Amino acid sequence: MTDQQRIILWVTVVLMALCLFGNEAFRGLVVQYHEQRRLQASLINLRTEHEKLTRELTLIQQDPAYTEYLIRKNLGYVKKGEVEYRLLKKDSSS
Repeated sequence: MTDQQRIILWVTVVLMALCLFGNEAFRGLVVQYHEQRRLQASLINLRTEHEKLTRELTLIQQDPAYTEYLIRKNLGYVKKGEVEYRLLKKDSSS
């Protein structure tokens, strides 16, 4: 390849890069592409969370033992005759 051909190749590459990357529409297209990818990932996460919550709702509605577990865990209920023990953490600043 001669020096003149190399110069023409470099000028062509630079002009093509300027046309592509210097173009506001192309930059907007790239931004939209990245936004689409982000939204698709978010959609996958939301669908996974929805499936998890649907399974939990089914358990709550159909499994009394699971409902009792949640009530005891989240609300601190105890059955009549049971004794609840609470462990207090020592304050590290004293």
